[in-house]
Amino acid sequence: MKFTLDIKTILTVGGIIALLGGFYYSTQYRLTSLEDKIESVDRKMDIQTGELTQIKKQLRKKAN
Repeated sequence: MKFTLDIKTILTVGGIIALLGGFYYSTQYRLTSLEDKIESVDRKMDIQTGELTQIKKQLRKKAN
């Protein structure tokens, strides 16, 4: 049994592989970027929550 591939088939398969690889890596990049942004916002929220807690404590002390 002889199996032959012509140049059109090789180029088509190579193009599909390149397309899927590009999609995968661009998606990974975007997800990593989003994760970094979410972590940054989460850190800011933690800081703001801590500051709000401190302000509430100070207000309670002044009220007493």
